[in-house]
Amino acid sequence: MTLRVAFINFWPGAFDGANSAAFLLNLLRESCGESERTDDIATASVVFSSVFGNQPADPAKTIQVIGENLRPNFSRCRYALSFDYDTYFGRNHRLPLWWWRLDWPEFANFGAAAAGPANAQNHGFEPLIPIDALLQRRAPIDPKSRQFCVLIAGNPESLRVNLFLSLQATSPVMGYGNLFNNPLAQSKFDVLPQFRYCLCPENGIYPGYHTEKPVDAWFGGCVPLYSGDRLLVRDFNPRALVNYQDHLSMAEFIDAVRRLESDSQAFNAVYTEPLLLQRPSLYASIQFLREAVAAIRRDSGA
Repeated sequence: MTLRVAFINFWPGAFDGANSAAFLLNLLRESCGESERTDDIATASVVFSSVFGNQPADPAKTIQVIGENLRPNFSRCRYALSFDYDTYFGRNHRLPLWWWRLDWPEFANFGAAAAGPANAQNHGFEPLIPIDALLQRRAPIDPKSRQFCVLIAGNPESLRVNLFLSLQATSPVMGYGNLFNNPLAQSKFDVLPQFRYCLCPENGIYPGYHTEKPVDAWFGGCVPLYSGDRLLVRDFNPRALVNYQDHLSMAEFIDAVRRLESDSQAFNAVYTEPLLLQRPSLYASIQFLREAVAAIRRDSGA
């Protein structure tokens, strides 16, 4: 019987054209083969529900897809794909958002998501990132050949604003995005190579919550000035960025940046480090999704 799949409560435009949900669609194909998309939740075999709306669905056949710093809600779903390391007794699988930005060889037969129209937060202009590029060292640069730092952001999160203002005391920081009423209607990768650093803190801190921010900053040619939980070592090379969470105060963080600014060799010691120390694998994600969908179909008779 054909797998009928419904998608609800996703961000606006998630499935339009060159879509940002291509990763999920490709993961579903790799896990379960071809499926039929339906808007009829009642007749869907499986429902994938994100967190950007409140449309209800039968929890017994729902897989929650969480791209924010939120915990799975098992009163509304049977399984979840989230940032959390906790498996919640086998019901959750960690699928960090930065994986959605990678050009996975496993998806080559399905077609990669191309850069497309931006959404309200000016996302969507960037092509997918080759995994091999993140595993390689970068050649040293002359730091003074570039401008100091850039922040591209839409959300006026308090720590982000405070970091921006504190860095301004060191050198001017260029701001793009809705936060600055200065939308960047082009790829970040056209702008980032002009700067030594990219200020790219997460909106919040939780074990495993790592989005595309440090990946885009590093691939764009900058040293990421990041703020993320210290378990980031499970995802990224901590020597390839400066993490605010490794410091006890804003002053210590700014001093760490100033030390790199005063010593080109120290800067390049960070700049040349690869962002990834090991190749990520989709194997466990494919297995989890395959088994979750099979269990839902078995128990519902779909």
